[in-house]
Amino acid sequence: MCLVGMPGSGKNEVLNVFEKHGIPTFNMGDIITKIEPEARGITEINEYVESEIREDIRKKLGPAAVAIRTVEEVRKLGSDTVAIAGIHSFEELEYFKKELGEDFTLVAVECNRDIRRIRLSVRAERAMSADEFEHREKNYSEIFDVAKLIEQADTSLDNNGTKEELVAQAEKLISEIKK
Repeated sequence: MCLVGMPGSGKNEVLNVFEKHGIPTFNMGDIITKIEPEARGITEINEYVESEIREDIRKKLGPAAVAIRTVEEVRKLGSDTVAIAGIHSFEELEYFKKELGEDFTLVAVECNRDIRRIRLSVRAERAMSADEFEHREKNYSEIFDVAKLIEQADTSLDNNGTKEELVAQAEKLISEIKK
């Protein structure tokens, strides 16, 4: 299963719920913010460095590069069920479907822009300035297929309310997956 959503929509919160239920998780962003920077000796990460890394690995591995690297990491988890967050493109979607099988599900985490902007400006890890938010928003809307993927999702979670409401929706999804 893979989560798709705009920046600050709550994908990581949903991953936390899956982890609490013993389901392995992986955030695709870790390829760009942790794994690749560590391999390259980069210690300072910001929106612009992330964009450079993203572009570089896509030049080397193609449009599904982050998905390719994600599948490598997910296979190390040794589980048939994994929640993955952060899909950006139809190429990544097709790669996941091919590599992870017919049970693959795309789940949208939806939240309006103003709420997301506020959440990202105050989050504890990697808070975003207004300029960084606009840069990321533009990338997700104009360069990546995130908005279109959200429309194509098999199901969606609404994160315009409270954290408790999102957790309840995620738990309902988990109970459906475990059937």
